[in-house]
Amino acid sequence: MKLYCLSFLFLITFVCVGQNPLSEKFGAVSKEEINMRVYEKDTTAHAVVLEEYGDVSFQLIKDRILLVKHYYTKIKVLDKDGVQHADIEIPYYHTKKSKEKIKDIKAITHNADGKVRLTDNQVFTIDHTENWSAKRFTFPSVKPGSVLEYQYTLETPFVYNFEGWDFQSDIPKEYSEFSAKIPGNYRYNRSLKGFLKLAINKSNVKKRCFYVPGLADKADCEVFKYAMRDIPAFKEEAYMLSKNNYMSKIAFEMSEYYHFDGGKDVYTKTWKAVDKEMRTDRDIGAQVKRKKFFKNQLPESILNEGSEYDRARKVYDFIKEHYTWNGEYGLFKDSNVRQAFQNKIGNVAEINLSLVNSLLGANLKAETVMLSTRSRGLPTQLHPVMSDFNYVVAKVTIGKEVFLLDASDKLLSFGLTQVRALNYLGRAMDFKNPSYWHTINPFAENRQNTMINIVVDEDGSVKGKISLVGTGYLAYEKRKELEDTDEDSYLDAVEKRIPFIEVSKYDVEGRTDVNTQIKEFFMLDFIDDISSENTYIDPFFFKLFPSNPFRLEERKYPVDFAYPRIYTSRFIMSIPEGYEYVNLPENKTLKLAGTKAICGMKSVAKDGQLNMTFKLVINDFHFKADEYQELKAFFNDLSTLESNTRLTIRKKL
Repeated sequence: MKLYCLSFLFLITFVCVGQNPLSEKFGAVSKEEINMRVYEKDTTAHAVVLEEYGDVSFQLIKDRILLVKHYYTKIKVLDKDGVQHADIEIPYYHTKKSKEKIKDIKAITHNADGKVRLTDNQVFTIDHTENWSAKRFTFPSVKPGSVLEYQYTLETPFVYNFEGWDFQSDIPKEYSEFSAKIPGNYRYNRSLKGFLKLAINKSNVKKRCFYVPGLADKADCEVFKYAMRDIPAFKEEAYMLSKNNYMSKIAFEMSEYYHFDGGKDVYTKTWKAVDKEMRTDRDIGAQVKRKKFFKNQLPESILNEGSEYDRARKVYDFIKEHYTWNGEYGLFKDSNVRQAFQNKIGNVAEINLSLVNSLLGANLKAETVMLSTRSRGLPTQLHPVMSDFNYVVAKVTIGKEVFLLDASDKLLSFGLTQVRALNYLGRAMDFKNPSYWHTINPFAENRQNTMINIVVDEDGSVKGKISLVGTGYLAYEKRKELEDTDEDSYLDAVEKRIPFIEVSKYDVEGRTDVNTQIKEFFMLDFIDDISSENTYIDPFFFKLFPSNPFRLEERKYPVDFAYPRIYTSRFIMSIPEGYEYVNLPENKTLKLAGTKAICGMKSVAKDGQLNMTFKLVINDFHFKADEYQELKAFFNDLSTLESNTRLTIRKKL
């Protein structure tokens, strides 16, 4: 969606610029702060924010109403790893017509032997994208023990995109405070996100606080202050959705604007109103009215396919093979499906809206599903927030089966949605009927089957072979891995994971046919022979979890594996009559919350042949925060099982 700018033009120039209310804090660093060596509430912290303030108000500056944000912070560097927090980047937004301004940047490095100020020529402007740039600087003379403080002012005409305040970050904070003064004619929805509580939550109305020349009266303002104390660092861990879902912050969203002349604009709309707008939106609704064009592009053999399922698969393959993805998502970014089709290159929106058109052209029931990617955050369900959405896929219904399709990646099979799109809910639209929330379910059959055969000859030499078979997302990940590396590098990585073998021959089937299993075959030579002494062999050639991925003492956000998965392994070893197994791994079963996850290992030896089986089933891919400790214990036992299981073989005495 587009960012909006509000400006008022007057016949006379009127400037009303408030002084930075945070300037008085600048330069005040205590002896205790200089001498501080560790943050007692988190002794692992490399740096800590001692205090942080933000102050936002509406001001009339050179005939324009701007949102002005003053910012100040003080950071303590505790060790050498904390020095990285001396690198500061302040982003700002701009369009061809309007832009934000970063002003009055001041910074000081305080050390025990004195202080060093940032100079203007040490501040640089960096362009990231067409619309986003940043002011960047590095504090001078920083070392462990330094106290860093800086302040700046941001002026923005984009008042409708006032987002709020992030209390939590990747380092702890002793105190963070946010204040604002908003004229009553600007109405924002606000919400406290995350798991932390406010230490200060104050608001009141200030009468007649905002005046625009030429109007009869002044506007009242809402004045509020929010603060938190002793804020822990947000620590990311494996298997999680976007941290934006869980970090503590105050979020704002423009709901209504009452014009100074009495009119009103409503920004928190109903889905009914949004549906009506989207029918003619040039980036979405207008782009799915090209059914006839795409029908004419489809071969007759596809259009004449009698089975709806086969027809849908062939349409999907046609669009997928026709396009090359340009690496962009492109939702609400001037999509043009007809031009993209002719150029054979497009963003995700253009490719998948082309797919919707083609499915409709092939007389199939197809809809557009807008969603937010996992890295962006969960979409707001209470009311439409179109800026939440950044991705689009096609939904096709065949009988009672529903498939979500993404044709932007040639390695995806029919019905396999990109992992980045597995974010629980999407908004489905056909632009005729009311839109609705559609649950995004991951593909269910994701398996990796491993077969290992090892043979010990009479002379003690050892040879073996491995076969790996993957389906679903596990097959996709393998194909992606093979696509991104050459064969020699791939096999070098395999030998590094299994240091006691050399790969003498390798073959793969189904590498490009994404609608089949992918199968790998390895022929192995063992570096060392079996000796008369004890020889130890690790039967877990490809460890799934060599260490526990869950290490936090406490995790307040859920665990999300994205999709269910099943790993099976069978290890068969044959030894000649003159050798023996000294011990065998114990049979073991691990269970998590009934059947949410199950792991089992069994081994049987008879007449020199060992048959060992292992199976890990993760049935549920989502675990709540209150299940974390049990999940952590399960994976601790699992990683111990994989790391400590050894076979012992020797010549008979």
